[in-house]
Amino acid sequence: RKRLTLTPHYDPRVEEFVVNDVLSVFKLFEEGEVKAEEEENRRKEEEEKKKQEEQQKKLSVNITPEDKWKEVAIEPHPLVLILQEQLAAQKAEQ
Repeated sequence: RKRLTLTPHYDPRVEEFVVNDVLSVFKLFEEGEVKAEEEENRRKEEEEKKKQEEQQKKLSVNITPEDKWKEVAIEPHPLVLILQEQLAAQKAEQ
């Protein structure tokens, strides 16, 4: 007669091998997904840079040097405006 037990009828080393094999497959799959995602992000960044360069070229072609200086004289840079406000506030405090 055979006795029924709850002990496994397989070698634990086989289980460990199978588990490790499955985990390595998942790890390879995950690494592949990460690489694909990084490549996609790199591609998007390159496309965005190209678009920005093209827009910059279009703007530089459309604006003549005289127009460019007029634009600068009319619209100061936002940081210049902030500095002017801070300077005025300091003078008001004194």
